[in-house]
Amino acid sequence: MLLVMDCKIVARPNNSLSPENSLKLMVLLAIIALVIALGFTHIGAWLVLPFAGLELAAFAYAFYYIYLHSSDYESIAIEDDKIIVEKRNFKETSITEFQRYWTQVHVRDVINNKSLASKNGLFISSRGKEIEFGKYFIDDEQRVTLARELKQKLQSIH
Repeated sequence: MLLVMDCKIVARPNNSLSPENSLKLMVLLAIIALVIALGFTHIGAWLVLPFAGLELAAFAYAFYYIYLHSSDYESIAIEDDKIIVEKRNFKETSITEFQRYWTQVHVRDVINNKSLASKNGLFISSRGKEIEFGKYFIDDEQRVTLARELKQKLQSIH
């Protein structure tokens, strides 16, 4: 999800499941898995029961991980002669400042290490510092659109 405000752009993950609803879903999955496991245990396949427990533990960890990262975000703020890029990942927050006049915005292909497919990356750079924006929260089309808008805002002061 991408929000464009007055002079601040915020990219956040799409969190469509609230913590309360994820707990309800976890309880529902537990009931279904345990009913099926108890059914198999009743007919003599008792080994299904521990694997159902492992499955529930994996689901619980996945929901917990999603909850921990639900408040992650990246933002770009344009204030006077500064561009401030802020990134929050779980408990870590990093802030990078660029001088507005020297800042450049680039969109270029980056290679994904997990596969040979490439995607676009939105990079903000100035005087030897470079930072990628929206790596996990926006898609390629949004990166190109955002780069165009940022370039227009930066050109308005040059």
